[in-house]
Amino acid sequence: WPLYEVENGVFKLNFIPTNPVPIERFLRPQTRFRHLFNPENKRMLEIIQEQIDNDWKKLLEICHEKQAVFTNFQND
Repeated sequence: WPLYEVENGVFKLNFIPTNPVPIERFLRPQTRFRHLFNPENKRMLEIIQEQIDNDWKKLLEICHEKQAVFTNFQND
């Protein structure tokens, strides 16, 4: 999740992860999300990841950061 602050209307990112991981890695250990890993729900995971990527892109733009949006996830 993003860590940022806003002071006098200026957004500042306090931390930008260098090795982002896919949302699946966060959700899989939580049994309450196990339904998302059924084959018929694959698109739901894709939509969630797309939303996260879009939110990060918007935040990077607001904070005037030049780092690219995350596209290479660590699949440990």
